[in-house]
Amino acid sequence: MKNGFTLTELLITIAILVLVIGAVYSGYLLSRQAFQKGENAAEILQNGRVILERMTREIRQAREIVTELGLTIDEATSTIEFEDGHIGERYYYIRYFKEGSNVKKEIKRYYFSGDPGTYVAWNATPPEGQELLTITTSIGTIGEYATDLKIWGPRVVNISIFLEKGDQKINLPAKIFGRNL
Repeated sequence: MKNGFTLTELLITIAILVLVIGAVYSGYLLSRQAFQKGENAAEILQNGRVILERMTREIRQAREIVTELGLTIDEATSTIEFEDGHIGERYYYIRYFKEGSNVKKEIKRYYFSGDPGTYVAWNATPPEGQELLTITTSIGTIGEYATDLKIWGPRVVNISIFLEKGDQKINLPAKIFGRNL
């Protein structure tokens, strides 16, 4: 009568155990990678949606677009400035632009050097001996992971934002029909 295992039985059992643990660990790594890819995709999609939502809402209400926009995507720019139409106050300008991998929003106003308390239009002609200056009241990041921002179209403003995080890449396009343009 034998008590215990032979060396061969023990080696076979250890080999099977190593194979099972290896298979379980491989499954864990694959599921973790899939989760990370899904998380990256969701994050860049959410960032893109936030960027486009804010830009769309404000451009739709713009009184005047200051930036000269190209007619096609080949003539596109990565910045847009316009007079805000959300507030009753005149000469309040918003500029969206890409800096690094962030899309930023800048709020600015124009004034003459001799009268810093009175705001004027972006294209106002200053009196003799004065110059047209700007004051920036705030700059803030509205989204990240942007690799490119393209804005074009004089009547219908087209925006195409390209975002990337890890190996996840997306392009989100939008068409904006201005109400006051």
